[in-house]
Amino acid sequence: MFGLALNRYSDTVDVRITSGRRIRIVVRGPEGRNIPVEVGKNSAGPPAAELARKAQLKKGLEIIVEKRVPHGLGLGSSGATAAACTMVVNTLLDLQLSNDELVQIASLGEKAVAGTPHADNVAASLLGGFVIVYDRPIRTICLKPPHGLAVVVATPQLPVQSEKTRKARKVIPGKIPVKDAVLNLGRASAMAAAFAQGDIRLIGTGMKDQIAEPYRKDLIPGYDDVRRMGLEAGAAGISISGAGPSLVALVDGINRDPRLVAQAMVRAFARNSVRSTSFVARPAQGASMVKKA
Repeated sequence: MFGLALNRYSDTVDVRITSGRRIRIVVRGPEGRNIPVEVGKNSAGPPAAELARKAQLKKGLEIIVEKRVPHGLGLGSSGATAAACTMVVNTLLDLQLSNDELVQIASLGEKAVAGTPHADNVAASLLGGFVIVYDRPIRTICLKPPHGLAVVVATPQLPVQSEKTRKARKVIPGKIPVKDAVLNLGRASAMAAAFAQGDIRLIGTGMKDQIAEPYRKDLIPGYDDVRRMGLEAGAAGISISGAGPSLVALVDGINRDPRLVAQAMVRAFARNSVRSTSFVARPAQGASMVKKA
């Protein structure tokens, strides 16, 4: 699994120890509406509970989430919350866990929301840059993105679906042809090598997916046109961001204008009678602790 941290949105999580043994979650902020606060349904809950168990904490926790990452758009919203909570509670309880352990625990928050403990988004949110997640138990490799890499995200304005990630996973067949798996493995290997080499053009060649996108693209009106016009405008590669519906384009920001790519993708959605928004971002560092004044 791959993840890439962006400098566009971020969540803030405050945690304090309370009397009793209850974990209480409060969600605020511009993107806080309709976010569940139950421990088993909010992505902050399971990581906090697991860390409290590891620390043998005999008290409770109050978790306040300032939600700024839009949810339901394929931008890693639940992963951002899970990662921030994991980092704060690990520090608060002085557990001193390794990065790989933190990613493993943060992925429990994704399981609560999406049904599986996928770790790509939480790894990018925790560690920053371009992250490769592999193995059981989880191992991570963090690479510095190439200088000049720009990221364009175009999001169609579609009704936000409940349990979107679960539904997007269900459209993928349980069994896939070996030839498709081999093709994807080769492309993924090329992408990882390209990030290590700092070659944006080569990164783009590895972004085409043969396993999920042939099925998920039908959930995104105008997908083929948006991808084609974005590439024609100068994107190195384009794919679905997370479970969608956003599309992400990687652009050599030194030799190409990412704003033109964004405009082309928005025009392509419009040709398919779909309104959309876009933004240009850059790779970002991972989660950090901020001391209150």
